[in-house]
Amino acid sequence: MIAAGTAIVMAQWLLSAWSSTQIGWDFPVFYIAGRLPIDLLYSPTAFASYWQQHLAPLGVPHWAPYVRPSIFSFLLRPLAALPYFQALWVWLAAGLGAYFIAIGLMIRRFQLPGLLLTAYAGFFPAMAGTLSGADATFYLLALVVALILLERNRDVFAAIALIACLCKFNLVLLIPILLLLHRRYVAFCSLAIGGISVAAASMYFTPVSEYFTAIIGAQRNTPGFYPVGLRGFSTAIGQPWSYPLLSVLAFIVCCWLMKHLAITESCCVAITGALMISPYVCWYDSTLLALPLAVIFARSGLQMRIVCTAILVALPLWQHGGGNNGPIGFMHVGIEIFILAYFASIPQSGVTVAHPSTAAAAAVLA
Repeated sequence: MIAAGTAIVMAQWLLSAWSSTQIGWDFPVFYIAGRLPIDLLYSPTAFASYWQQHLAPLGVPHWAPYVRPSIFSFLLRPLAALPYFQALWVWLAAGLGAYFIAIGLMIRRFQLPGLLLTAYAGFFPAMAGTLSGADATFYLLALVVALILLERNRDVFAAIALIACLCKFNLVLLIPILLLLHRRYVAFCSLAIGGISVAAASMYFTPVSEYFTAIIGAQRNTPGFYPVGLRGFSTAIGQPWSYPLLSVLAFIVCCWLMKHLAITESCCVAITGALMISPYVCWYDSTLLALPLAVIFARSGLQMRIVCTAILVALPLWQHGGGNNGPIGFMHVGIEIFILAYFASIPQSGVTVAHPSTAAAAAVLA
């Protein structure tokens, strides 16, 4: 039944994507980045020229700027060696594979019911984002692996998984603070060394000034980009001046929660807080909310489990209130506030999600 339901949902996604002009929409940035010489990685002129000469004749509708640290572009070279459409199908398959591996790990770790796999197959930011060529599912997988390793006190290996997320470092802005608050100094130092190495290698290949210019001009040069999180919310209510104030407030709340919560719940707060605070967050980055929703589901009663499932399958609300097809609605920031509000009740109760081995040991002692 689980396999059949998931297959039906996946078939609907694939049929919808096949007839959509949005399939692979974000992939050109990765393909062009893998093709260009690294010293041209942040050149809009070089990107536009390559698109005009090689991709536009294939019917690829646009290009977008590359805003990742340049060292990560080497990972794209093997993919870019393929013809464009072959590379696109490999990329989409890898993104879907990463997503379902991450979901499988969460189901196993938090002992979730298998039926939740079908609900996750309907999660709009993850599925629509992946089919549009986004890379958020790779970060989700890296974060899930990092959390499992942190729970097992494998801090160096957890830091290695987190270093992979530095490709889009704004999504893990609060993780170093989390590690310090929990006195996970080995993980923090390992992550710091990795971050310094990534920055140094990137600056060796490309001037840092070009990188910052690319980031500053990214929104202007990215077709159809609308911010989400608190920046999108402040714009939607017509009060963009409120974004810094709201971000500071959210940062303080997140730090307080991370100090008082266990490592699992603190990671959920760090992920959710970064999505709220970061000024450059896309609608498909909410794929990362799959992790805190899994934790909430695992430690809640029936009523909250129904709410979490409804959030996962609320396609119309994500699609039309999520900033992907027009100015930002309130879906993303609303769910993020809901998640933080839920975890805000944890310090008083002191309850946490037990690791399976811990739970088994407690049962034996009882």
